[in-house]
Amino acid sequence: MRSVRFTAVWAAFCLLPVLFLGCGGGGGKDLGPTGEVEGTVTLDGEPLAEGSVALYDQNSGNTGGGELGPGGKFKFTVPVPVGTYQVSFQPPDAPPPEDADADELANANATIPEGYQSGETSEIVADVKEGPNTFTFELMKAGPKG
Repeated sequence: MRSVRFTAVWAAFCLLPVLFLGCGGGGGKDLGPTGEVEGTVTLDGEPLAEGSVALYDQNSGNTGGGELGPGGKFKFTVPVPVGTYQVSFQPPDAPPPEDADADELANANATIPEGYQSGETSEIVADVKEGPNTFTFELMKAGPKG
């Protein structure tokens, strides 16, 4: 009985380094060079402080995103791989109907024209370079084609 337990413990001890090697960064996708993304979003010249900004690279499938805050500012918390991205803007999530702020947030949802809510129709492109990237996105209530 003792040799079976000893063999099992010894096998686990020997396999432990192999398991750790398999769980490291070597098995993941190499994203290559990345950039830090931040900026400002305005709507007809006024800061857009509700919602989010999303980036999508059709060729690689890479994405990035960040929430809009006071002054229309955003900053992605995760670096984005270098590349050319379609940009879209999403309104804030709708609150439950019983939420006291439901009417105010419903109005905020209406502030981002539908054409900007898809990267395919927004007509806005961002070229993310290695290192810091600062973008200013100027939206119009009339929409991307307005």
